[in-house]
Amino acid sequence: MNGFRILLQHRRLIWHLVLLDFRVRYAGSRLGLAWMLLGPALILCSYLVVFGSILRVQPNPGLSAVDYAVLVTCGLLPWLGFSEGITGGTNSVLAHRNLMKGQLFPMELIPVTAVCSGMAGQLIGTSILLLVMGLRGHLGVSLIWLPGLLAAQAVFTIGLVWVLSCINILIRDLSQILRLAMVLLMFISPIAYTSQMVPHGLDWAIGLNPLSIVIDGYRDVVLFGKHPQFVGLAAFGAVAILLFHLGYDYFMRLKRTLPDLL
Repeated sequence: MNGFRILLQHRRLIWHLVLLDFRVRYAGSRLGLAWMLLGPALILCSYLVVFGSILRVQPNPGLSAVDYAVLVTCGLLPWLGFSEGITGGTNSVLAHRNLMKGQLFPMELIPVTAVCSGMAGQLIGTSILLLVMGLRGHLGVSLIWLPGLLAAQAVFTIGLVWVLSCINILIRDLSQILRLAMVLLMFISPIAYTSQMVPHGLDWAIGLNPLSIVIDGYRDVVLFGKHPQFVGLAAFGAVAILLFHLGYDYFMRLKRTLPDLL
């Protein structure tokens, strides 16, 4: 449990590092934090135009335009949070290589900060989505599952980023490979469609995508007002915890040798 203990001990430091990351990222910008909403809003509009108006994707015959927009939003928010966390976290150690040579700063927190910063936009978007659903009177007790989904996604992403941030120092092409992988992941994630719409011969691709469980869980608790599939969520949670511990151990083993490779 060393990884969780480290995060608990340094929770205030992580919070201040996330705030510092936002100050540096949006320094000198006229719109500032508004970019966190403008970017996802533009992507959402693109999805609605392409899949809703041009391709006319219809998961359910009686689904209204507003319900389809909520369905796409429930799929887009987890993907954006995961994508931002992976791309930012993979490059985080290399971008802060000067801190690696110091012995006092807990370098394992840098990838964690990148994941938290990436999920901040997801949390803001989720808050707005819940406000919209509340005004429509569609919120229910199923929302008690939402913190668990967010926690499982965060644990999974942090564990994966601990591994990728180290490999990125050994193989500098990894960041470019991940950009292409994120584009592929975007199309095989059930964002503008549901998992039930995937043809039988291609359902294996959705099954291997861990985000499918998170996206389906989002839709179950927010849009459909029911609890997520327990078996899938439990399996994803177990994989997330295992990856978290393996990622932490891998990062701490390589932490002593990484300064020589920078």
